[in-house]
Amino acid sequence: MKTSKPILSSLVWLYLVCIGAATVLMYALGDRWWPATLLLFGPRWVLGLPLLLLIPLALWRRRFLLLPLGLSLGILVWPLLGWNMVLSTPKAVPGPRVRILSLNTNDGRIDRDALAGLIEALSIDVVSLQELPKWFALPILEGWHTRRQAGVAIYSRYPLERGRSVVTAHPPHLNKRLSGLSAVVDAPQGRFLFCAVHLPSARYGLQNVVSRGLGVDPAKAALLRDETLGREHASRLVASLAASASLPVIVAGDFNMPRQSRIFRDVWGGFHDAFAETCGGYGWTFYDNYKGIPVRLPIDHVVSANGAVPLDFLVGPDVYSDHRPIIADVGLPPAE
Repeated sequence: MKTSKPILSSLVWLYLVCIGAATVLMYALGDRWWPATLLLFGPRWVLGLPLLLLIPLALWRRRFLLLPLGLSLGILVWPLLGWNMVLSTPKAVPGPRVRILSLNTNDGRIDRDALAGLIEALSIDVVSLQELPKWFALPILEGWHTRRQAGVAIYSRYPLERGRSVVTAHPPHLNKRLSGLSAVVDAPQGRFLFCAVHLPSARYGLQNVVSRGLGVDPAKAALLRDETLGREHASRLVASLAASASLPVIVAGDFNMPRQSRIFRDVWGGFHDAFAETCGGYGWTFYDNYKGIPVRLPIDHVVSANGAVPLDFLVGPDVYSDHRPIIADVGLPPAE
């Protein structure tokens, strides 16, 4: 079937408008309005599927249309999917540095030998683990200093001084859960506050708005709205704990939100983001499937403040969790 040039032109320009509108919608109203929140946490890559048809048709019928299609592709791969570009390498920090590893263990269902090998091979200084069952143990961490509470743990090669924890409600559930666990690390490189986080997920609200199959149920949008308010409240409490520290501070863990999230930008925007400042690409850390559709999101982060500056960031290999481990080098202020 032949496609006339006017129809093809209309489709191409309409697609450009739609992909641009989707991007603006996600950044402006994600975590504010349920369709934009679905887009924020959903498989955004599917919005690129029309290009598989439009580009060959443009090559065949009207090559001038490759220009708006190229612009559409640029919008898709850069702001919509969140491609990160680092234009300059981080400046050398004269002071010491520490190496951080964080992983959501998926209730302990991971390859513990693989994780242990990673910790040993990379000479990790501090480990943040989330979704940690009571029975979980890692032989390589025996003898390390530990702070552990309600499924979140901090392991350190160096002595830990007990810090505060943040426990929050997670609407619509009435039970409270741990969102942040902190400790002062007394490292030879310098003392710093380390906070392991496992912030509330948007999963429950999203699953209620998305009905059976691939339909949506706007009548349940209130559940997602209440959950979003709870997520923002928990995030602000943990960020307040971190920001109140007089020492250099490093926060690592499962934030349960991509960096395109309004909550992440509003609450954590004043912190250094290790991935955004040192690493190119998408930084996907969460790998899942919904109804057979792959979902890839960057929801695990390392951020720092008070003189702690990110120097490097790496998404580690699969250790059989739905999350990938993240590793970051963070520079500390030189001792006075």
